[in-house]
Amino acid sequence: MRVLFFGDVVGEPGLRILAQELPLLRRLYRPHFVVVNGENLDVTIPELGKAGMHPQSLRALFALGVDAVTGGNHSFDPPWAEEVLGHARVVRPLNYSRHAPGKGSLLLRKGNQELLVVNLAGRSALAHAGDPVEALEALLAQWQGIPILVDFHSESVFEKLGLAYLFDGEVAAVLGTHTHVATQDARILPRGTAYVSDVRMVGGEEGFQGYHPDFLVEALRRRLPPKGLALRPAEGPGRVSYVLLELEGGRAKGILHLSEVVDLPPANP
Repeated sequence: MRVLFFGDVVGEPGLRILAQELPLLRRLYRPHFVVVNGENLDVTIPELGKAGMHPQSLRALFALGVDAVTGGNHSFDPPWAEEVLGHARVVRPLNYSRHAPGKGSLLLRKGNQELLVVNLAGRSALAHAGDPVEALEALLAQWQGIPILVDFHSESVFEKLGLAYLFDGEVAAVLGTHTHVATQDARILPRGTAYVSDVRMVGGEEGFQGYHPDFLVEALRRRLPPKGLALRPAEGPGRVSYVLLELEGGRAKGILHLSEVVDLPPANP
């Protein structure tokens, strides 16, 4: 089974890039499942620097043939978060409050292929998250014999790598997201779990993690949302970042990690 996983899609430029690149990659790799981290898909409250997913952008993702969308620390930012997280093919961090909207795992089926997609958040990314290790342990007690892909949304390489080794052989892959900066450590661990610390992003290359730097730099200086500025995605050249997994019997047989500069398609008039 082949799985194509894309790192954080940032804003409308990221959606444009994915719309351009995904059909090409589908023809090249013929994946059974496509999974996308979409927690930066939209700027939801620009004056406060809040991101998340808008229902309209989410529909655009699924129109491209995406099978599941994962989240992270921005999953709960939008005013319409409950609507978005209620979508059947959207997951948010499993280790967040059980009273929060949404779910932390999703079983995908196509023909005789099955994949369980799990979203976890590190406390370095989401301060009020629970213990990701305990959350994953509890989930694994309910699922046996199904390949499991974990999107671990965390700032900490130590946290991501530690969890991957802890569950090596029990999950098919632990793929890191959140920093929007690619790491060069893609590999298969000794018992068969594919791992990379951070996949990177899909979005505008000339910016601050896919965003125009003005708002974020001033917020760093002030430690407050800056007045008169609004968070907005970066333009410039585009970047597409993804992992291709080859899975067999619940474990990984191959992992390919690529992050490339591409042309940024023009915006619709």
